[in-house]
Amino acid sequence: MWTPQKLSELATGYWGAAALSSAVELGVFEALADKSTTAADLADELGASELHLDILLTALVTLKLLQRDGSRYGMVESVRPYLGPDSPSCMLHALRFNTAMYPVWGSLTTCVREGRPVVPPTSHLGADPARTEQFVRGMHSRALGFLRPLVDAVDLDGRLRLLDVGAGPGTISRELARRHDGLSVTQLDLPPVLDAARAIAAEDPADGIAYYAADYRSDALPDDFDAVLYCGALHQEDPDSAKALCAKLFDSLSSGGICHIVDLMLDEDHAGPSMSALFSLNMLLTSPRGRVFAVDRVVELLERAGFIGIETSSIPSTPYRRVSGLKDINTE
Repeated sequence: MWTPQKLSELATGYWGAAALSSAVELGVFEALADKSTTAADLADELGASELHLDILLTALVTLKLLQRDGSRYGMVESVRPYLGPDSPSCMLHALRFNTAMYPVWGSLTTCVREGRPVVPPTSHLGADPARTEQFVRGMHSRALGFLRPLVDAVDLDGRLRLLDVGAGPGTISRELARRHDGLSVTQLDLPPVLDAARAIAAEDPADGIAYYAADYRSDALPDDFDAVLYCGALHQEDPDSAKALCAKLFDSLSSGGICHIVDLMLDEDHAGPSMSALFSLNMLLTSPRGRVFAVDRVVELLERAGFIGIETSSIPSTPYRRVSGLKDINTE
């Protein structure tokens, strides 16, 4: 039941996000990665106002991101794996990308009223090299936070050739290559995105990775793969482009091949989850066609493309879902 307090908490929910974003921009978590310190010393280190920084740090304590011992502040241990800059699951790049999106959300009313994105849709896909780098790094950072459950959800037992379509940073398929001996992976994306992915791979290498520069909307996909992964990109499509893409995914597979689609998805009744619905709004701000699909619609897309044996599942400890289908061994 709604109360004035609950409504006020919803209306001011961005305050906590703004506090986190400010801490990321200031470098608070890097500064506290291996120590605790006072607001005065931290203000000197970060070049900030001691009074204002102390108030920000107090807010971060109430959000359970930091802890206070006397006058000294330090990171909460359970958040250190995600905010510690040297952690293998560090999500700071993802949070920086979210921070860059923060002012864009202030234009949501204009976006809805005018029916168009407020950020050029190609800016993070090559038109703006700096934003493209920030986007791909952010997606890599986000994937690291959810890496184990996402990789666990993609069954590749007995598969030897994987095509990762819209691979972005290639984080998931690179880890799959490490997990499955003999698996060769082809990461397909736009040339500027692959340039950023190669830079990330140089820092986080794996065997068996090849790159294929293409626009999966307009270009033919390579074929004769026994597995296809389409992870975290369906929300960039509209119903027509998604239908055309699923047909391409089908054609890229050899007989008996499997397709895994992993993304945020709405429930069949569109009543949840909230994260999926809000992310659909996020896509409106940056894309002329993007939206989050309901899980039954994804099943329908695969069925229309010719897939059989379709399975769906939620991926534990993540906001993602998986929909998988097989190419009938008698199709070809």
